[in-house]
Amino acid sequence: MSAGPARLDPITFELIHQGLVAAAQEMGGVLKRSSYSPIIRDMEDFSCALFTAEGALAAQADYIPAQLGAMGLVVRSILTRWGPTLADGDVFLANHPYLGAMHTPDLNVIRPVFHQGRLLAWAGTAAHHLDVGGVNPGTEGPALQEVYAEGLLLPPVHLDRRGAELEDLVRILAANVRDPGSTIADLRGQRAACRLGAARLQELVARHGALRVRAALAEALAASARATRAALRDLADGVAVSEGFCDDDGRQGPPTRIHAQIQKRGARLRIDLSGSAAQVAGAINVPWASTRAAVVYAVRAMVQPDTHVNDGLLEPVTLVCPEGSVLNPCFPAAVSVRHNTCQRLADVLIRSLSALWPERAVASSSTAFFAVNIGSRSPVHGGAAVLADVVGGGTGAHRAGDGLDGVDTYLSNVGLMPVEVAESQYQVRIRRTELIPGSQGRGRYRGGLGLRRDYEILDHPQTVTYYAEQTDPRFRPAGCSGSSPTAGRAPSPARGPRPSPRARCCGSRPAAAADTAPRAAGRPGCGARTPLTNAMGPMVHPGQGGALAPPAP
Repeated sequence: MSAGPARLDPITFELIHQGLVAAAQEMGGVLKRSSYSPIIRDMEDFSCALFTAEGALAAQADYIPAQLGAMGLVVRSILTRWGPTLADGDVFLANHPYLGAMHTPDLNVIRPVFHQGRLLAWAGTAAHHLDVGGVNPGTEGPALQEVYAEGLLLPPVHLDRRGAELEDLVRILAANVRDPGSTIADLRGQRAACRLGAARLQELVARHGALRVRAALAEALAASARATRAALRDLADGVAVSEGFCDDDGRQGPPTRIHAQIQKRGARLRIDLSGSAAQVAGAINVPWASTRAAVVYAVRAMVQPDTHVNDGLLEPVTLVCPEGSVLNPCFPAAVSVRHNTCQRLADVLIRSLSALWPERAVASSSTAFFAVNIGSRSPVHGGAAVLADVVGGGTGAHRAGDGLDGVDTYLSNVGLMPVEVAESQYQVRIRRTELIPGSQGRGRYRGGLGLRRDYEILDHPQTVTYYAEQTDPRFRPAGCSGSSPTAGRAPSPARGPRPSPRARCCGSRPAAAADTAPRAAGRPGCGARTPLTNAMGPMVHPGQGGALAPPAP
């Protein structure tokens, strides 16, 4: 086919566009079913997407909002470094937070797709890996100060070159992570998902022609931009300001301010994050890809929730955030625990947009995001294994009803690890998982309930790294439309046998099992890295959702 229409008729566009979206969703199915690690297979901490030849996101499956619109920055980094030498069968690997990626455990595997020797598009995946090295099991740690301590840093490099896996790179990866079997297997699962995405793109080309597929990729962005502009025109103009705080800077310092001023005029939105704190000493800084993803999430949720996610959604949005901000840090600031700050940013954006458009207002959700990484051993093969779990909280109430109980809120959306998986793959026991009665915000519509989970460490000394936000009651979830804030409840320690005298929490202070909560020594927001022996680990009950409107008299 030597020529094609400059514009597609609506029916042909929808056929191709739905094929692109279906391909991204099918890629997710392949990755989920071929992954070795529970965090991908069971908790679904991954994303799959297709991109234009220039690297713009065109179609993405809905898995993790934290990765919305983020991978395109990695594709552009690949084009910058490798563009002239790209070849069919190449597959790239990257996780560098200052070259388009998020934090280092999120490994991006991305493949160019060619047709008749010309670059047609890209197929990509991003997945959270259990460990990519570094000083802590699970890699993350709130007190880390440089990205060099956060495991392997991978600028865009070849995983495959012209269809052949690079064995030397695989050996380097395997030698630097705690669970190499899981890491390599999961990377190959990501590669398989990209292979399927490429095959589905070729099928669309065979059915409709390359020119029409290219036109549909471009039109997907244009259609999303038009839909967002149209939705904005129907909403009131105005300016709204909101702010919130992270408990500290990741290292027991002062609270970290997150501030947003949003101005809506006509069909455009201006989001100014300049009032947020400067980058901080700890690892709660947010790389640009994650800040951008939070904005995509908030705009989609409050302006046009039914639209497909692609880079066109941000076309009517001007985003201002100076370099050196906690939301746009300078290299080599640590970023491994950036998601807690992202949750607070999402809440601040939702608060501002709720003030702009009260008819769409919702109460605040929990931003606690309690995450725990346990350096364990597999009871199956006896080798090193890292358990990574995320304990959700409650979402805020809305005008149609109550908030959701015990879910991973806002940008997260990952599942709670099944008890059977935790106990069969790691030397731990889950003693309790339950909703916390009375933890919700109260109003005409109540907020969602918080969640409690108790972990017991078995068999041998294991190192636990954990962190959470909203341990400071000043920063509890806000109500909406006249309701009061939630009562607030910080993650709490469990009681059990004391750990080894070697245990250390938050630096050099000796830690007992009762210290295994983020609020150590009375200081809010404190993370910990603690060896425990035959002890109860963290007893977790993070946040709850805010209520909407005062209770009926």
